[in-house]
Amino acid sequence: MDRERIREKLNDGIIGREKNFNSAVLASIIEIDGKYNFILEKRSKNIRQGGEISFPGGGWEETDKNFEETAIRETVEELGILSKNIEILGKLGTLIIPAGVLIEVYVGEILCRIEDLNINLEEVDEILIIPIDYFRNNPPKLEKITVQMHPHYEIDGKRVEFPAKYYNLPEKYHKPWNGREREVYIYEYHGGAIWGITADIIYEIINKII
Repeated sequence: MDRERIREKLNDGIIGREKNFNSAVLASIIEIDGKYNFILEKRSKNIRQGGEISFPGGGWEETDKNFEETAIRETVEELGILSKNIEILGKLGTLIIPAGVLIEVYVGEILCRIEDLNINLEEVDEILIIPIDYFRNNPPKLEKITVQMHPHYEIDGKRVEFPAKYYNLPEKYHKPWNGREREVYIYEYHGGAIWGITADIIYEIINKII
């Protein structure tokens, strides 16, 4: 055992990153008439999480040098703007979702006009420009959900069972089992809801940064 080599390799990173879906989002801010707003998207109904409200973002690709580049690339693709019109203000943090998703969250200012946005209609139904003050003045409701684990997965439409019996695991893992309760923020907006990942990011920005 080489202690020095171990010390060099140790870092305060995320254990098991390679087993998760790695992604990045850009909490997009734009200044209009001297006031700052979030740019949010209502996602197209024909894609994953269709109809929900989110920030621009998506999965890391091998051509991305880092997660900041992922956030910029996805924002360029979804909002239809040039990368030079995105100023990264910094990294907010890493959001870990029980469903096996890691999200690197960046905050950035969009430097072009709203009229210059050319949204990708395959992914985005519409853009929502919401004043940051709205979220400051309308705190979220706090609800709870329970995440359930299922001992199977699907590949190419075929169900594959988790071999709990083969490994002689406790019987509770032979059927679906519940994880711990998870708190969920929900912002109400114009008869709809901004919740989940997006609400977590907004809450963090409003309460710890702005």
